[in-house]
Amino acid sequence: MNFKQYLFGRYLDDGERILHVAHKHPIVLKVSTAKVSTFGIMVPIGLYFLFPKMFFILIIWGIIGVFGWIYHFLDWYFDVWLLTNAGVVEVKRNGLLDFTSKRIEYHMIEGISYTIRGFLQTIFNYGDTQIDKMGSQISIILEDAASPKKLERLIMKYQEKYVYDRSVRDHQMLKSMLSDMIAYNVQNEKIKIPKKDK
Repeated sequence: MNFKQYLFGRYLDDGERILHVAHKHPIVLKVSTAKVSTFGIMVPIGLYFLFPKMFFILIIWGIIGVFGWIYHFLDWYFDVWLLTNAGVVEVKRNGLLDFTSKRIEYHMIEGISYTIRGFLQTIFNYGDTQIDKMGSQISIILEDAASPKKLERLIMKYQEKYVYDRSVRDHQMLKSMLSDMIAYNVQNEKIKIPKKDK
């Protein structure tokens, strides 16, 4: 079992494997942690050189800053899409121990789209990616996804493979059922095979 399968395994069904984990762009993490990094970590370090006697207060301040940075990192890391062999699972972290997830199976995907807006998103290649579920108003959105076009193509590739594998599996099951029915009927002499005239 790999690390991602261990971390996100609780969101998967039996026999489901993670093929790709789609995160928000790392620049989103840098922007969200900029304040914490500056005021929670760098300022206490700078103040230590000016006021070394305030060591314990500055250490506590720095520790709180480090915990704030870790909190933002976990928030970024656990807001993901899991692309599995069966569908797309959206995992959202809403707080320290508050997670929600939604699932759209590949055969239920009606459409995939992405939006790149503004200068920063264009330069750094990130934007919102959306999947719509067939026959309902449900959709999932990964905001600020890294390389949204690449992500869209990857989902479509996995969807095609899933649909192909499913049709082959269904074909094999149908073939097996028909052969079982014929064997059963032949065995019970319900089907009379006409004899050829000589």
